Amino acid sequence: MSEHQHPATAQLILHGHRRLVVSGHNQSMQLTGLVLADIGGVICRSCNLSLPFHGCLLDFGTCRTKPGQYCIKQIHTRGGIHWFSVKGCTESGKECFRRVVTHQNSQITHCCYRPMCNL
Repeated sequence: MSEHQHPATAQLILHGHRRLVVSGHNQSMQLTGLVLADIGGVICRSCNLSLPFHGCLLDFGTCRTKPGQYCIKQIHTRGGIHWFSVKGCTESGKECFRRVVTHQNSQITHCCYRPMCNL
């Protein structure tokens, strides 16, 4: 590196609970990290019925989150055995991290905010 060249600098911008990394080089800016999630949402797996050892039977492909939405995975168990799961995009954050347990059944909901994190 010559004495007139300077290394690229990086800035970390915090936006709510998300982290945006912006790096600059020669006055051009590149956006990396989770900035794509803030701009256009996150792509999530969408499956209305997934069975263990069989995979997705009602495959809806993917869905894209809107602001305030997350990728979701609901796991249903019966008698302690994984019965089936449902994957997709939430309508609101109220659906996230819920657990319903009865005598024989349970339903656990997990949300995440990275591309395809609900596989």
